Amino acid sequence: MATETDTAETADGRAGQETATATVGATGLLDHEQRERLYSRLLYLIAGLLLVFLWIPLTVMVFLSFARNSSTLFPFEGFTVEHYLATFADAGLMGALYNSVQVATLSATIATVLGVLASLALARRDFRFKQGFRTFGILPMIVPGVVLGIALLIYFRTLLSGLPLVGDLFVPGFLTLVLTHSVYGFPFVLLIVSARLYTFDESLEEAARDLGAGPLETFKDVTFPVVAPAIGAGFLFAWIRSFEDFIRAFFVKGTMDVLTTAMFSMIKYGAAPKMNAISSFIVFLIAIVLAVAMNVGNVTEYVAAGGGDPDE
Repeated sequence: MATETDTAETADGRAGQETATATVGATGLLDHEQRERLYSRLLYLIAGLLLVFLWIPLTVMVFLSFARNSSTLFPFEGFTVEHYLATFADAGLMGALYNSVQVATLSATIATVLGVLASLALARRDFRFKQGFRTFGILPMIVPGVVLGIALLIYFRTLLSGLPLVGDLFVPGFLTLVLTHSVYGFPFVLLIVSARLYTFDESLEEAARDLGAGPLETFKDVTFPVVAPAIGAGFLFAWIRSFEDFIRAFFVKGTMDVLTTAMFSMIKYGAAPKMNAISSFIVFLIAIVLAVAMNVGNVTEYVAAGGGDPDE
């Protein structure tokens, strides 16, 4: 009888322990789930606050570009498009905008061509000082804009402008600004395209050559379709970097005005209506460019993927 009683008590104790353990486990699991929900909501809250912080200035600027009182939100006096009409009627400002588009397009094209060639050399060839070449290739992106602008200004004025026959071409102006922004945009193309080429399967090129394709034909039919999104992303980065640059342009532009320097002059003289209008126009323009890039190709998907294959 005593043995049976002890056995029953032992069984009851084990059952109690198992029940307590299950209760503690359920409580711990519940606490874990609650913490996960709390962290998730906290992350959503932080992301929302960041978006609000980033978008409120743009929203206010666009709103003021259509408001009659373009300096403050209150008192609100109604909407108008007069600020846009005055902005587009400003010949000097439109000339600066045209110069910026020209410079950005030419410099981004030069940076893209040179960046693709340099990326092919880095990814496909072994040569001396390869790492040094890569390091110097990305330096223009790291060097402060003031330093790069002053260095190139000295280079153009003291060395290139003194050359016979071609020295006049390097007087600070349109050409020097294009060359400066080409140097500035080169690292963006180099990093993006070389990253794509390093992950590219070289056996596809070897198979094309085994089937009789020449180097140019192999690049056109095999390599280029794969790296085209990276090239497009590099061009887009270089174009935007050139279009929005002020510091480097300020030193090498000479007497020519681009949009950023013209807007800086407007800030000094307090031309708020035109500032809001042209800034909002730039936002709309960049949105259109990104929309075209998203629909024509997978450029933005490639950028968002961090250099990986967008089809993966």
